Amino acid sequence: MNARILKTVQIPLLLGLLLTGCQKKQENGKTSSSSTGGSIVSAEKTSFDEVTSKLDKGGDFYLYLSTAQLLGNLSQTIGSISNVLASLPASSGVAANRDSIARGFNALVSLIQESGLEQVNGFGASSIAREPKFYFSKAVLYHEEGQDNGLIWTAFGKNSHPLKELDLLPENTAFATYLDFDLSLLWKTIQKELAALHLPDVDQGLSRFPVQVQSALGISLDDLLGSLGGGYGVIFTANESKIVTLPIPGAPMEIPEPGLVIYIKVKSDVIFDLADKSLSSNPSLRAMVSKSESGGVKSRTVTIPIPLPIDVSPTLARSGDYLFLSSSKPLLDEILAVQAGKKPGFKSTDEFKKLSQGIPLEGNNFSLISEKFGRTMNSAMQGMLKTQAATLGSQAGTIQNMLATNKSVYAFSVSANGPEGWVARANGNKSMNAMILPAAIGGAAMGAAIALPALAKAKAVPQYSQIINNLRSLDGAKAQFALEKNKTDGSPVTMEDLAPYLPAGVNPIAGEFYIPNPVGVPPQARLGQPVNGHPAGFTVSVANQ
Repeated sequence: MNARILKTVQIPLLLGLLLTGCQKKQENGKTSSSSTGGSIVSAEKTSFDEVTSKLDKGGDFYLYLSTAQLLGNLSQTIGSISNVLASLPASSGVAANRDSIARGFNALVSLIQESGLEQVNGFGASSIAREPKFYFSKAVLYHEEGQDNGLIWTAFGKNSHPLKELDLLPENTAFATYLDFDLSLLWKTIQKELAALHLPDVDQGLSRFPVQVQSALGISLDDLLGSLGGGYGVIFTANESKIVTLPIPGAPMEIPEPGLVIYIKVKSDVIFDLADKSLSSNPSLRAMVSKSESGGVKSRTVTIPIPLPIDVSPTLARSGDYLFLSSSKPLLDEILAVQAGKKPGFKSTDEFKKLSQGIPLEGNNFSLISEKFGRTMNSAMQGMLKTQAATLGSQAGTIQNMLATNKSVYAFSVSANGPEGWVARANGNKSMNAMILPAAIGGAAMGAAIALPALAKAKAVPQYSQIINNLRSLDGAKAQFALEKNKTDGSPVTMEDLAPYLPAGVNPIAGEFYIPNPVGVPPQARLGQPVNGHPAGFTVSVANQ
């Protein structure tokens, strides 16, 4: 048998040996996994199938986490710690406060049990691209069916419902959010847990609080909480067709006209009447308040007697199931017109149609970040940067790069509470995989932009102090020059005259120009850029310090 034949026989033989080594026939005829490959069936029950069945495979982000062991016996773990502390010798410092510590741990155990955390059986998340740079993401917080009596399953909406609040959004909405929230349930839970502590001061506070509410508002706490409808929302608008100029000293800033509305669901006029009574009883406000009641809408508008670059006419209104507090009357009128179908709202825009594809408009909360929100925020931050660029120096370039590389996020998400827990769905220009680092960068950029005035001031103060020190050095050099050269007041002085008396020279700190002035007149520095609140061209003198 020649070498070629040997090779021909050896190759399939080796392959066969490898395959039979990786698979072993069991007595029942089924193939079992080898120790080096295949799949292993978990010996412990998990929620993997239930959670992952709700996720999308094949994208750039996929996560499953079983929480049964982590959270399932959380209250027992906390309780065991309490038992250990209770068993400490009487001579220990802990034992001296044993009763208080025990009550605290008991309250914590009870709160954990009330919260529903121990019912969380799994968490999952995924992101997949619908089209390039546009992602559909999901997040799942799972519990077994029927295990849903905790706060996280009840306080934020027990049953999903049509999100009619989307019909309130004007076309120029930049940011909006809404959530179901049972404030009355939360208060009762807190009240119950605090009462379980049996602490005299806490018990007295709990008994006094309803009395204080009754005394201050003229209505019982139960009636106040009972008037709430269990829903809260915020709408921020940016009118890009109306650019306003903010009178910022040194560099006016142009931004789309902003507007803000806060609203809550209500069952009655209780809160509106309380606010109306408060406005009417205040003499200074009463003259500025105009009232309107027509078409089923009650409103109270405060006219600000000061000219402002944007329309500010705070308006409180009750319409249907909602109580509104708007930054201006025209904005409230627009929202009510959109709700009534008299004007197109954000739901009619191409942007919403893209953002909402594949997302049920039923749930318990939603969040919307429009592309115009990013543009408005970026414009505002760029404006802040521009006003402080001269004093920030190289820092301005660093922050500018951060703003340029961090693309604005836009997204629409809806979360719904169902028979097996929470499921959140979102469309946007960022996948979960790409959100972590950019979110940190974006937060840092926004924080830096917000802090720009403080940073500029912090830098400007030492700059100004150095300029003053330079002027004092010049003044000392002039005195020495005048003494050695027998110069009298009024004698002219140049910087060249003072050079021998200033070995290190005078180095400009912020582009300033130094003027020695004649003998007897303090030297000055003309600023080349804004420093410490003084504009470029301002003349600094030690005589003014």
